[in-house]
Amino acid sequence: MPEKTIAKKASTIIPFKATYYNPAVVKDIPSVVCPPYDVINKAQQEYFQKKSPYNFSNVLLTQVQNYEELGKRFKQWISDGVLVDDDKESLYLYEQCFTSAGKSYTRFGFLTLLCMDKDDVIFPHEYTLSAPKEDRKKIIKEVEANLSPIFVVVPKPLTIFARVYATYRKKPPFLDFKDFEGSRNRVWKIQDTKTLDALRGEIEKNKLVIADGHHRFEVAYDYYKNNKGKFDNLNYLLAYVTDSQAGLLILPTHRVVSIALDDDTFFKKLDTYFFIQKVTQKELERRLKEKSVFSLGIYRAKTFYYLKLKKTSSLKNIPDIVIYKKLDTYLFNHLVLSLFSVNEQIAFTHDIEEAKKLASGDKVAFILRPIPLPDVFSIANKGHRLPQKSTYFYPKLLSGIVVRRFQKEGR
Repeated sequence: MPEKTIAKKASTIIPFKATYYNPAVVKDIPSVVCPPYDVINKAQQEYFQKKSPYNFSNVLLTQVQNYEELGKRFKQWISDGVLVDDDKESLYLYEQCFTSAGKSYTRFGFLTLLCMDKDDVIFPHEYTLSAPKEDRKKIIKEVEANLSPIFVVVPKPLTIFARVYATYRKKPPFLDFKDFEGSRNRVWKIQDTKTLDALRGEIEKNKLVIADGHHRFEVAYDYYKNNKGKFDNLNYLLAYVTDSQAGLLILPTHRVVSIALDDDTFFKKLDTYFFIQKVTQKELERRLKEKSVFSLGIYRAKTFYYLKLKKTSSLKNIPDIVIYKKLDTYLFNHLVLSLFSVNEQIAFTHDIEEAKKLASGDKVAFILRPIPLPDVFSIANKGHRLPQKSTYFYPKLLSGIVVRRFQKEGR
């Protein structure tokens, strides 16, 4: 967590004049939006960057580490009118309608500017990595903008959120389209003072948890510290703020690891802590929904296994177990991953089918359960962090809906 400084009388959120695709120039919004930078692999990057010369991935990601060229392209889009500025300060209500495991969900929240230096307001919940932060630092320096929002959650339902959503969803949206995954995305501008004040007032009363975008938060905070006075409201960053609602879905994040051991040695190590049972994929998915202190699945050599902890006494010597005893990703690191010598970088996926494809040769897929939302809130509110890649909030927020450019006085 960045160092805390007290910002007197600063609002937690403020409206802003967003920069977005000019509807007079860009007619096909699905061709220009893309996922956040950190979930786009190389093949997907090439796919999105070829969809349109104005696809947002062309300013979000660089293929040859040419950050200066990326910044020039972003500013050229503005100069050419591909991207335009809103004429009035707004909050932007953003709705996503999607399906997961055959079920339909709706999630909504508000795109806004969020204060980074208000004391005890924002809590991260995961540790970050240095390489992605260095990449984002170079980009923010060149584009002088928040290109993608961080994802922030109020850990309880807010009546005002539901009320505003119920009102605006009946109105014609500013944007309405289906994305590359088939999810429907709608955006409304909120500009009336009464509604803005009501939303701001309710958010002021609550603490917030960063659900996604920890690297972006830390990079934006670092940029603010090093560029104070250069731009207006630099202690604010682009954020999507939602509350605890039915559509706030967390998917599990499975691990695929290269482990060069024969079956006997591999399972003998695991037998120290776990009951091990060969199962079908369907049976594994059912068993992982059962309540237990810690269980997981394994996919190895085209076979699924279900593992369940033998004794809770095995948890005694794990550091900070009182804090993290309900977190499967933490227990996995200490009871499973620590048993093996990992030969290369871990691959992460939230999809079992993709995990199966990745688990070839000596690679093993460890199938984990999703972390319950209340546990994420509980850990974060106490000032603790989860292991990296513990949560996967689905769906991701699209990049390219709105951008926040840093502006000097007189804009």
